[in-house]
Amino acid sequence: MNDVNKQNKPAIHCRNLTKTYTLSAERMTTWKETVLRGGRGKRSTTLIHALDNIDLTIHNGETVGLIGDNGSGKSTLLKLIAGITDPTSGSITVNGTVSSLLEVGVGFHPEMTGRENVYLSGTLLGIPHGEITRQLPHIIAFSELEDFIDSPVKHYSSGMYLRLGFAIGIHVHPQVLLVDEILAVGDQRFQRKCKDHIRALRNSGKTIIVVSHDMDAILSVCDRAIVLDKGKILGDGPPYEMIGLYKQHLFELSRRRGESPPADIIKRNRFGTFELQFESIRMFDADGIERYVYETGEPVRVDFAWSARQAIKFPVFGMSILNDDSDYLFTVATDVTFGDIDQINGKGVTTFHFESLNLLEGPYSISCGVTQRQDGPGSAFNFFEGFDVMEELCPFWIKPGKKGRGLRGEVYFACKSLIQSQQA
Repeated sequence: MNDVNKQNKPAIHCRNLTKTYTLSAERMTTWKETVLRGGRGKRSTTLIHALDNIDLTIHNGETVGLIGDNGSGKSTLLKLIAGITDPTSGSITVNGTVSSLLEVGVGFHPEMTGRENVYLSGTLLGIPHGEITRQLPHIIAFSELEDFIDSPVKHYSSGMYLRLGFAIGIHVHPQVLLVDEILAVGDQRFQRKCKDHIRALRNSGKTIIVVSHDMDAILSVCDRAIVLDKGKILGDGPPYEMIGLYKQHLFELSRRRGESPPADIIKRNRFGTFELQFESIRMFDADGIERYVYETGEPVRVDFAWSARQAIKFPVFGMSILNDDSDYLFTVATDVTFGDIDQINGKGVTTFHFESLNLLEGPYSISCGVTQRQDGPGSAFNFFEGFDVMEELCPFWIKPGKKGRGLRGEVYFACKSLIQSQQA
């Protein structure tokens, strides 16, 4: 009964959670006042609300991404969950053992070997000596430091150092894992390996909180995202929606300051004139059930709900499917699948139906756009000068199933084989 109750309890529950830091500074005034105060200026204090009255519940098995600028409160929230610091007011309850990858490699001794530092770091994390010994081969293999594990870590490159720290942290097997800005460890291949391991932990039912400025990482490993701004929750929902909210927030801040928006926002954001705009992107299977995990070759329907503020003549809707490296695998538009559209107005839904979604195992996302033929039917159009463009949203996952099992690559082509044997 106790185990059942434990399962029903949320992994993390925050109520009116506030964390305030006090900054003090000496302010020098007139020469006379300085002499009278023995050379000391007036002391001023400033209160910084790192977290301001946060209400938050994270359930068991969720993988949640925290998004926001530096100083928004992301790392402070992780430190409160990890028990590194206490709240100023309010409450936070954590059910389950916690492992934090907040500062990878903290506690490593430069004169000790990698193997010795595994035991040192594991002990600091509270892992029994026997468990460290049992996990040691897996830690070494994951970090890919077999040839260097008995060398002092002072000779390690920064990438080797971080890889070893990451490998130790993920082999603690906690119920709640906290990850802060470390999914960019090592080269691109190793980063993919780290993401795959985080997904495996997620699939095993672990609760994972991820802080990252890498929106691709948030999309690929999280099933929920929270946007923080100046210690408050700006939004909480599906990752692709929250990334769009965050990017739009940065756009608005840039406009207020009279600055051009950062290049990475322009690359992956929602933009356009918005006389016609998308309201949602949803995926459905052959039975009309909304889901975002499919097997290779399954039929899929993608619905784009939209709203037009005025009558739009000759609109063109388009969509693209992208892989986890932001490569465009497929693009289609209604000028090919439907033909010319004379006019639309009000609200509606545009549907793209795939009789067989022939993608192989892996994470994917969708970009979509709506624009207008400038000079009537048959004339040119440009999505990037259109009404609404949303890039790399609506993440979904493909499982191999019968068709894709054991195959490599990203696209499945239907193929039949004929074998003819001639007897001597």
